[in-house]
Amino acid sequence: MLFTKPKEGESMNTVTSQDSRTAPVKATWICLAIAWLLFLIPIPGAGLFVGWPLNLVAFILAIVVMARGKTVGGLLPLLASIIVSPIVYFIGLAIFGAAAISGSGGYQDYVERAKAAQESASASAVEAPAGLDLKPLPLEITAAKLFADYEANEVAADDKYKGNQLAVSGTVAGISKDFTDEAYVEIRTPNDFASIHARGLDPSVAAGLSKGQQIAVVCVGGGLMLSSPILNECQVR
Repeated sequence: MLFTKPKEGESMNTVTSQDSRTAPVKATWICLAIAWLLFLIPIPGAGLFVGWPLNLVAFILAIVVMARGKTVGGLLPLLASIIVSPIVYFIGLAIFGAAAISGSGGYQDYVERAKAAQESASASAVEAPAGLDLKPLPLEITAAKLFADYEANEVAADDKYKGNQLAVSGTVAGISKDFTDEAYVEIRTPNDFASIHARGLDPSVAAGLSKGQQIAVVCVGGGLMLSSPILNECQVR
C-alpha cells in the first residue's frame, strides 16, 4: 500500500481548519449570555455566586478560541467579559435595589400603624378636642444612633424603626440622584463608607441644601439596603 506524504502548506491549513472548527465560540457567548441574565435577575446571590463564575468560564473559553486561530471570535467575548459584564452587574444591582424599595411596604405599614393609633384614640373615654392631630409624634433620633443600631442588629433595628415615623438629625454628607432621577440626601454616619439615605424630598428643597449643613428630616423608616439605612417620604423640618 502506498502513502502519499502531505505537503507542508497543506498540513498547516488542515491543522488551522481543525482548530477553527473546534474553537468553542458558541459556548463562550452562551456562558456570557447566561451570566448577564443572572446579573439582571433580582435574586440574591444569583449574579455573585453563579453569574461571575460563568463569566470567568467565558473569559477562559475566549482565550481558548484565540489560541485556536479565531482571534476576532475570541477577542470580542474576552472584551465583553471584562468591560460589559461589570456594567450589566451594576445595572442588576440597581434593579434589585429598586425592587427592594418598592417591595418593602414601609409606607403601607406606616399607614396601617397610624390608622390603628387613631382608632385607639377615638375609642378612649376622653373625647379629643376638634382639630387635634392624633398622629403619633415622630421618634427623635440622631443619624449616628440610627446607623449604630442597624450595624449592631438589623432585625432589632427594623422592629424598632422600619415603618415608623422618625425625626432624624445629622450632617449632610452629599446630595445625589438615583438611577430613576429621584433626589436623595446622604446623612453622615460614623462610617466614612456608608451613609443614611433620605428619600422623597422635594427637588427644590434638596437643591437648596449643601454638604456639611446640619439637617433634621421627618421620614418613614425604610429598613436597610446595601449597608445604608433608608428613610422614605422625607420632609425637612
